Parts: sequence; C-alpha cells; structure tokens
Amino acid sequence: MRKSGENMDENSRRLHKQNKTMSHMSSKQRHGPSLEIGAIVILKSSTYRNKRRVAYATILGSNSKILVGGVELGRQFTQVQVNEPIEEDESLVGERENCMTIGDAFSSGVPIAWPSACIEKING
Repeated sequence: MRKSGENMDENSRRLHKQNKTMSHMSSKQRHGPSLEIGAIVILKSSTYRNKRRVAYATILGSNSKILVGGVELGRQFTQVQVNEPIEEDESLVGERENCMTIGDAFSSGVPIAWPSACIEKING
C-alpha cells in the first residue's frame, strides 16, 4: 500500500500529464460545454482517442479552487459524482482515497475530477 504523500505525487504527475495532453486543444475543446451543477452527464474516456463512454455522472462543481482529493480542480476539470459506471475498469485521471477506477469511485461514492473536455451533456 502506498503512502498518501506518494499518492499525491502520483496524482499531481497524472494531472500534469493530462494538462499537457490537453494544452494543444482549442479553448472551446478544453473547457467543454457549459455544465450546470446537478446536470446529469456522460463521462467519456480521457485516455483513448475514440472517447468511448465510461459512466453517467452528476456535475458537482467546476470552480477551479475546489479541492478534489487534496488537489485543486483547475480550469480544465469538473468535479463529478459517478452515478452509473459503463466501463468500471476505466482509470481515473487522479486516484483518490483508494479509488483507481470509475468502478471504485462509484462503489465508494467519492467525488472525482474529470476533464471537462471529456464530459458530454445528455440531450444537449
């Protein structure tokens, strides 16, 4: 089992890697659609080019100063609650509280950070 400090370092590296990947996208792609708190959305894969659907979730917030797993959300991420996994084994962008996959986040009920560009509005 890893120490929490090691988890934070790994989370920071993953978020940095994700930010580098997304830095070449246009502003509209990076920030995704306008999402209201409480909206039900579909999370799309953040690691595969085909952007397959990985879960249904509820938007909890997008304030860049929100802490998710001890890390500020930032401008390119949205805080969500997983309602129903589609691909339970999809890796999270940043692990938190022993959650490494979409299925873990759903089972434990903890909010996660997800790239805004990988969130799809339902019926919109």
